[in-house]
Amino acid sequence: MRQLFVCSVLAIAAIPVGCTADAPDDAEQESDVGSLSLALVGSSSSGATYRLSQAWFDIYGPTARTLYGGGDTPALTEVLPVGGYNVMLQPGWVLERWTGGGFQPVSASLTSANPVGVFIGEGTTTTVAFQFRADGDVISVGQGRIDIVIGVDDTPLYENNYVACSNGYDDDLDGRADCADPECQGQPFCAPQREDTEWACSNGYDDDGDGLPDCADPECQWMPLCSPWREDTDWACSNGADDDGDGLADCADPECQWMPYCAPVREDTDWTCSNGADDDGDGAVDCSDPDCQSQPYCMPWREDTDWACSNGSDDDADGLTDCSDPDCQWLPVCAMPGLVIEDFEDGDFLFSPPYAGSAPPFTGPWATYDDGTVPPVDLFPVPGPFGSTALAAYSPGVPTASGAGVTLSFEMWPVDVSPFQGIRFHIRGQGTQVRFDVGTLLTTPEGGLCSACYDSHGIDLWVGPEWVTVELRWWDLRQQGWGTLVPFEPWSVMNLNWRTPVGQPLRIEIDDVQLF
Repeated sequence: MRQLFVCSVLAIAAIPVGCTADAPDDAEQESDVGSLSLALVGSSSSGATYRLSQAWFDIYGPTARTLYGGGDTPALTEVLPVGGYNVMLQPGWVLERWTGGGFQPVSASLTSANPVGVFIGEGTTTTVAFQFRADGDVISVGQGRIDIVIGVDDTPLYENNYVACSNGYDDDLDGRADCADPECQGQPFCAPQREDTEWACSNGYDDDGDGLPDCADPECQWMPLCSPWREDTDWACSNGADDDGDGLADCADPECQWMPYCAPVREDTDWTCSNGADDDGDGAVDCSDPDCQSQPYCMPWREDTDWACSNGSDDDADGLTDCSDPDCQWLPVCAMPGLVIEDFEDGDFLFSPPYAGSAPPFTGPWATYDDGTVPPVDLFPVPGPFGSTALAAYSPGVPTASGAGVTLSFEMWPVDVSPFQGIRFHIRGQGTQVRFDVGTLLTTPEGGLCSACYDSHGIDLWVGPEWVTVELRWWDLRQQGWGTLVPFEPWSVMNLNWRTPVGQPLRIEIDDVQLF
């Protein structure tokens, strides 16, 4: 059993003092004061008597005092002004135990806080205590008033809290003090020191006591500060240094090969293929480098555009210039000169419908047709686009069944237009749709091959009020799809037709019909 022995009592009692009353010589002349007493001798419940000797107490607060308790001093008393104080037991004290023939010093340790805070209040008693351990007894000094207070502590002693593990004493008397005691290992300040943080790995100390400071400690290897230098960034691969210490600097290091800075220079862009330099160092400059062959700048020149076929140069270097090059034959600029089959300038358009007769066998009369829902279509001459004569075809009303139109019907049908690429003509109208088509033996009843005839190959045009030149190739023409579907046969042409759809009046003017 461990006994609690209180051998010193701190008593603080407020003592009213009048303005004219006598006060102790060393008392403060204050309106409110209190008394502080320290009892230094007492007996434990087991009969053991202890006393505190050679004890110096420093008291500081609203005023300061120093009290001394010797071996023959049973108690100390001091009058102090009301207020807060700290009472500190100075080193050098001796705890003594009565043996029957006298007091014998014992080995003891102070286990309580030092200094102890206390407040002296008017008319109240404040308690302060110092705790010691000696002879297995737990002794509290200065508890209560001026009376000795004896208490018994029957609980086992532990060394497993913040105070017990940091006061410098072996509180549980197991021979191990503070952090050396296994019971203290759970306290944060007793936990083994680790060396695995940025601070611990860079402070120059061997924090965990394993003989390896900072980055030399394996526990620090995972910290960015201690990780091996890498050479796999644009900066590390271009700073002229062997950052990872492998003997290979910058782009010579395989780790840098994936960096844009170290990527091999390529010669496969318009700029690198036209700058006059051997960018990829393969000995082939610009377009002579195979890597440049797919670049437009280095592609073989072609001669199959209007510009290339009319610039007077042999652009594709095949020895054939412009329209003499077969690649240019399909371009309008190189089309064979147009064969005018009707220009309405032969004087036959004065008192009767015109007759196309200037280019046999492409001859025949112009005629009109309608669906019978309007009066016959009128044909009459009008000024052409270049001051010449043109054909005008007007319907007096709006056809409601199948439309109205004008046709050039060849007398010596069928005629063969296959030597030509297509047809060209000038036309203008009233901002309406006009369909141009070419009738053949396969799409007209005369051929005897169609069950749903007159779905000729053609194309829909939008005709505005200004003269325009329309140029169509035979392969541009398509059937509308409502009749018998047949291929286009340019060697069996029967007629040329211009017509408007149902619900739209015919208002068109035509001039200079040519085959090209």
